[in-house]
This record gives sequence, structure tokens and C-alpha cells, in this order.
Amino acid sequence: MKTAKSEINEELTSLIEKAADFHGHLGPFLVIGVRMGSSAKKVFNENAGESDELRVTARLPLLTPFSCILDGIQATTRCTVGNQKLRMENSQEKIAVYFEQENSDKTLRLHVNPKIIEYLKNRYSERASNEELAQEIASMPQSQLFIIEKR
Repeated sequence: MKTAKSEINEELTSLIEKAADFHGHLGPFLVIGVRMGSSAKKVFNENAGESDELRVTARLPLLTPFSCILDGIQATTRCTVGNQKLRMENSQEKIAVYFEQENSDKTLRLHVNPKIIEYLKNRYSERASNEELAQEIASMPQSQLFIIEKR
């Protein structure tokens, strides 16, 4: 898979570093979660997640490395399992995260492009490092990473 690269801005770099500190290490699935949370903050406004308004439902396989996405979302949105703003549902079919803002009709659904998962599996089989793959995911255009539905 050829990946178009976009420049990684300072804000994204900072969010990824914060998430890696929270999670314990850097990896591509963590960065997928960071990119999802960052996208939601932009759609709902910069302070979403720092208020009580944002709610997240994540449907994904509840095993590593897929569950690392959850820590990226938690680190960027402040929606956590503990504060009950993040719900997890086990799904073996696809990876999709639903963001909703209370008292609003606004929703954002981000489905991880299945080609990205295949790409990562192939790159892991080639012995690519977590850090290298995290950098690749961080620099991919959002339109390549996700299938996006906004309402």
C-alpha cells in the first residue's frame, strides 16, 4: 500500500507524546486512537472531552494491539472508562468509534479503513518497528485512515 504523507503538526506530535506516556509505549494502534480523538475534538470544538458533553462508544476487538486504540482516545478526549464517558464493545468484524455530543444532534463515526489493518499486519510481518509504524500512521491523511460519517 502506498501511503500519501501529510505533515505532522506540533499539536498532533504533542498529543501522541502524551498518549505514549499514558499508554507506556508508542505504537500504530495508539496513534490511530489519538487521530480519532483529535478528529472528534475538531468536529465538536476544541474543548469537547474537557466537559461532560462528549460520549464515546468504541467497537473493536478487545485484545492487543487493537485495544491500544482506546488509550489513544482516552488520552486525547478525557473520555475514559473510569468516568464512564467511554464505552467498549467487543467486535471482531470492524473497528469503529462513535462520538456523540450530549444535547446535540451532532455525531461523528470513524471506521478504521480495513486496508490500514491489513497494511499494518503486513508491515509487522516484515518486522517493522512499533515506532516506525506509529510514524507512518501519524503522517497518513485522515481520508486514508478512516471512513468518516458526520451528522
